[in-house]
Amino acid sequence: MIARKLASLALGALCVAAWTGHATAQSYPTKPIRWIIPYNPGGGTDSSARILQIAIERAKLLPQPLAAVNVGGAGGSIGARQVKDAPPDGHTILIHQSALLIQDAAGISDFGFRDFEPIISINAQCMVAGVFEGSPYTTMKALMDEAKAKPRTIVWGGNIGSANHMAIAVMEKSSPGAEFKKVQIGGAAESYAGLKGKIINVGNFGVGEILAFQSGGLRPLAVLSDQRDTTIPDVPTAKELGYDAVFCNEHNLYAPKNTPRERVAVLEDAFRKALESESLQKEYREKLGVTMTIRTGQALKDHLAAELERFRPMTVGMKP
Repeated sequence: MIARKLASLALGALCVAAWTGHATAQSYPTKPIRWIIPYNPGGGTDSSARILQIAIERAKLLPQPLAAVNVGGAGGSIGARQVKDAPPDGHTILIHQSALLIQDAAGISDFGFRDFEPIISINAQCMVAGVFEGSPYTTMKALMDEAKAKPRTIVWGGNIGSANHMAIAVMEKSSPGAEFKKVQIGGAAESYAGLKGKIINVGNFGVGEILAFQSGGLRPLAVLSDQRDTTIPDVPTAKELGYDAVFCNEHNLYAPKNTPRERVAVLEDAFRKALESESLQKEYREKLGVTMTIRTGQALKDHLAAELERFRPMTVGMKP
């Protein structure tokens, strides 16, 4: 009798737990989801997020709106930290680029991707070396020869520890002896302004940022990829020019650590459906020149762990 009563109570408890979990999943999200973009408007991360936000809302893939907010500063770490420290309820999420891994590998930041719940990969955008019209460095060779002959005299500007910093680092490694003077100026929009104002001499940009700023005087010298980008087909790769410099910046979506798995699954499903849309993929190609490999779950975590280890030797000595 007692055993039967205990079994009945246990079954009842399991049913309540199952019902509660189901209700929790069904009721999420209960309010707008705050989507932190840890960079200022105008760059590749911001553009990637805004295009994706519109696609999700147009298709009504979530019952609550995505409230995208730019929280720039410190190479993306200020906005990222806000999400890391947010309640793990799925109502605050983060888009971040490879900088999250680069800063961890370099010891610039005290947190990394393992302090979040990775949700889904978004896209990858290969970097481009760029100068402003009228620059004496009209070719990649002229730029690298000068950086080698007169180390630390050519001023590069960007976000220290970010993707554009990694891009200039691989350029230096491709030409032993070449070294640029590095200054913290900000993301793509700030780098473009720095070139235009002659505060810096060279910057690194995503393909989409080249497309956005080219009509305003930004001049691409070389794409840091294995092959030419079809959106800027006249721009050679660094490899074509004899420099083994390849780096593509990846964007991924994260939630705070310990966000319930069922809520991560809701976000994963919505973003996957948007990313698999042919219209969104076309817009990404034409506006940003990005490629897409969708990863989720353990596959994404394994990829991020492998990228972190790949970056470690490349970030040795990474400093202004």
